[in-house]
Amino acid sequence: MKKIFFILVMATWMTFCLSEPALASSWINIDFIKKNAVPVRRVMDDVVFLPRSNRVSVGDLVVVLRVQGDDVEVIARGAAETVQNNELLVVMEGPSISKIPKARDWVVSLSKLKPPPDDPFFPQPPDGTIIDKPDPYEPGYMVFEVGTDQGHFESQSPNQANQYKVFDYKFTEMHFLWYVDMFWRYGIEYQSSSANIPVQSYYREIRPTLAEETRIALHYRMLPVWKELRPTLKLISLNNKFVTTNEDEYVLSSQASGMGLGANFHYLFSDNLYKSDKGLGWKLNRAYFDLNYFPSYIVTDGTVSRGSASSGNRMELKVGATALFYVPFIPWLKRYSLDVSYGISQAQMSFSGDVKNAPDGAYVIPAGQSYTESQSFFKVMLGLRLDDFFSKLMKSR
Repeated sequence: MKKIFFILVMATWMTFCLSEPALASSWINIDFIKKNAVPVRRVMDDVVFLPRSNRVSVGDLVVVLRVQGDDVEVIARGAAETVQNNELLVVMEGPSISKIPKARDWVVSLSKLKPPPDDPFFPQPPDGTIIDKPDPYEPGYMVFEVGTDQGHFESQSPNQANQYKVFDYKFTEMHFLWYVDMFWRYGIEYQSSSANIPVQSYYREIRPTLAEETRIALHYRMLPVWKELRPTLKLISLNNKFVTTNEDEYVLSSQASGMGLGANFHYLFSDNLYKSDKGLGWKLNRAYFDLNYFPSYIVTDGTVSRGSASSGNRMELKVGATALFYVPFIPWLKRYSLDVSYGISQAQMSFSGDVKNAPDGAYVIPAGQSYTESQSFFKVMLGLRLDDFFSKLMKSR
């Protein structure tokens, strides 16, 4: 057995250093290689996917072998970096790739080829030597989605100000999310929604009203904390606008802005870049829970105002699920998504400073009052799920 270890290590070393095209069949026991190697399941760019096995572990340095008859050829080397969807991901070193790996090639860990301690050809490293493990990795991707945000909004007021700001709505929403492959932990998100809302005035007249909301978030995604349960942290900037033609205090125009923190917990059921090997297919991608909190939420009223300054906070909760669909016969755009979610939010605000009453002067808004706004919503979003082709263009091969 020691002889076999020595022969295989020597052959691998000669292949890397002297660029020999193949290993002589007389040097290697093919059955021994297959017994200690893991077959390649599939390949995507420079990432090789392997079934889970105790023969290769996260952090191992590996070589990719191609066995043809009695010939064994080293075609690439790399490192096992992470586990995803019960598969082991091996990232290959670009300059080492002599041939593109494919299914049914073999991956063997160099730790399995450790020579005997008394081997004079391979001296052991000194005690205390630490070999750094490669950083984990998850592929970047992009999401483009459009859909509807349908819900109910209600203002709770201790006086007449915004007392009639109660309505059902149906927003049109656009959503973009980009996890950058070159900096795979980081992502950026943009959401925008708007709708015309027929708000009723005190005299039951319809007053045309426009509502808009925009948010930008910076994401930091983390590795699983339990099985496939993965947390993501977010820094969020929120702006919304409510503009009405109503002139009295019963429905007020206002603008709001906030800075907050968010956490997303999702359980990953399938690859974020799911690809069907059998043509048309679909899979549940994830189920998730969102929690956002805005400790700073500032509201400014329009012509009629509850005060010259305000302070407040806002809390948001959302649960949902995403499915991915793979359509192989459509060029370029093969992966589609369906996202369904339900959520609630509540904002509390307190006003101070000078009050501006309605032009008719029939009612004086009390100063220094606190108000609450709450809403519930249901979203259905359809979209595209794409590889991060920007990073792919900039990556060196």
